[in-house]
Amino acid sequence: MAGYGRLWCAVVVILGGIVAQAAPDRPNVVLFLVDDLGYEALGAYGGVSYETPALDRLAASGVRFTHAYATPLCAPSRLQLMTGRYTHRNYTEWGVLPKDEITFANLLRDAGYATYVAGKWQLWGHTLIWDPDGPCCPRQGQTPTDAGFDEYLLWYLGAKGGRYADPVLTGTGEEAETHEGAYGPDLLSDFVVDAIERQAAERPEQPFLVYYSMVLVHAPFAPTPDGPGWRGDRHANDTTHFPAMVAYVDRIVGRVVATLEAQGIREETLVLLTGDNGTPLGIESALADGTRVPGEKSRPTDGGTRVPLLASWPGTIRAGRVSDALVDFTDFLPSLAEVTGAAVPEDRTIDGRSFVPVLTGAGEGAREWVFTDFRPRFPGVPEVTYIRDRRFKLYADGRFFDIETDVAEAMTLDVDALSGPAAMAHSALGQALREVYPD
Repeated sequence: MAGYGRLWCAVVVILGGIVAQAAPDRPNVVLFLVDDLGYEALGAYGGVSYETPALDRLAASGVRFTHAYATPLCAPSRLQLMTGRYTHRNYTEWGVLPKDEITFANLLRDAGYATYVAGKWQLWGHTLIWDPDGPCCPRQGQTPTDAGFDEYLLWYLGAKGGRYADPVLTGTGEEAETHEGAYGPDLLSDFVVDAIERQAAERPEQPFLVYYSMVLVHAPFAPTPDGPGWRGDRHANDTTHFPAMVAYVDRIVGRVVATLEAQGIREETLVLLTGDNGTPLGIESALADGTRVPGEKSRPTDGGTRVPLLASWPGTIRAGRVSDALVDFTDFLPSLAEVTGAAVPEDRTIDGRSFVPVLTGAGEGAREWVFTDFRPRFPGVPEVTYIRDRRFKLYADGRFFDIETDVAEAMTLDVDALSGPAAMAHSALGQALREVYPD
């Protein structure tokens, strides 16, 4: 759909027995990607270790997905999310978005959207973060402009420096700048709020995309301005700061949603929130039923890959829904294309499947499995390939697990002795693995 006009559809849709007026066919989109936040951190998922009232309200206002999966580390997840393609097709180096790839922002900008990005980039090339004194790698990937964004304020756009206290950030068309005395998440959320307010005031007829790739809650586990540690060593690294960091994510999300409400565009905006991988190693969180969930970022387990996914769009998505539809990160590009009327590229394989029917209540999830080819090219992190459904998981090396009864993957099932659901799942997953990954 070309042009900027917003058309209100007169179709009445039935959402699980609730009659609702369909929203504009070209909604605004705000996509939050939280850095290193597993599902168990949110109260909406039963978490009791952290204060997440704004996130819980967001979950209650729409759909909460219980089976959303990222890859075990951030860079591969981000590449899948932005391109809709599994990483065996396009992942070349850590932190590189290949120059010939097309992103969801490219698609939406071509469809007439204003496009903004804030937060963590990590797609142009990377500093050798395991060697802080080492050189910066060649710029092999894409700038935010290449990737389809009109305006940006970003950390990790080639320049070294911190993300929290005294952050080093790069603005649209500018060189990196150190902001002494400031807190990075505050500056980034200021940018997002300003973008929404300017768009609503100056170009209300044009829909917009905001991709807020948050820098929180990744290590270092540093003080936030809300805590007493901010008045001491602002660069301290201590896991005791982690709860305050989660609370700051909640505060920022609440602020952005409040901005949409204040501008009178909340019902015209699809808000999505997810995490790029599981919670960091060394962080253990509790659920209301007493279960302790260890953070397992970098590992291909549930604790390393199962992430929150919330979708809220008042007037279009019925509130209070919970979906067990399978979703992986390749699904975001086709979903955003469908909901905005953008054209999906036809010159390449798009692995993702739209979850928009789940949002509107028009259908169930399109997936019977999610796939991961995890080759991060990151020091000390093993490569692994696997496919799974809600219960069972099959690795390319033949290991097979029942995650429902063995979430830690401690006991490999004997594939020669399978029967019932396990046998059926092993056969179906094996066939799907051969199709998606014939090598």
